[in-house]
Amino acid sequence: MTEEQMVKSLRRGELSALEALMERYTPYVSSVVYRILRGRRADGEELTADVFLAAWDNRDKLRPGQVKGYLGAIARNRAFNLLRSNRESLPLEDDVLLLAADGPDRELDRRETARVINRALSRLDKPQRELFVRHYYYGQTVGEAALAMGLNVSTAKTWLRRGRETLKTILEQEGYGHEAVYDIGADG
Repeated sequence: MTEEQMVKSLRRGELSALEALMERYTPYVSSVVYRILRGRRADGEELTADVFLAAWDNRDKLRPGQVKGYLGAIARNRAFNLLRSNRESLPLEDDVLLLAADGPDRELDRRETARVINRALSRLDKPQRELFVRHYYYGQTVGEAALAMGLNVSTAKTWLRRGRETLKTILEQEGYGHEAVYDIGADG
């Protein structure tokens, strides 16, 4: 079943399409969730199921060619929300993106940080930006992202290192302290 057929069937409320969606994307959704939750298997299984329930509940919003990104965004957001609700620390690269402390200025700080990071990412070539987003936003391993993009792993690692360096430089130029940019996502 193509993704377009799957989306049409989902919109018609066909449970077989939900099963096909789960069969196709459970490994991906699980990898996003487990990368963020780091070993919390029971929570990961529950969140993975919740992602597909959310997709079913919002099936009219699904668009062919965008399903994987939609599922990844839901998985990522729900996993981070769970960690935040338990007041646990986030993985380093995500802590860096959440520089604001609790308080009334948090939303403003979050928007400003997103603006700065988007500007930094826009300085990367499109393939390098795609790799950076696949790895740090969607949680793909360097090998998975490289394979999906037809790159060798050493090239992917070089691009990620350059992306981190660019992000670090821009954050420093924008006045974020050394603590905020220290060792951004170093992971070899």
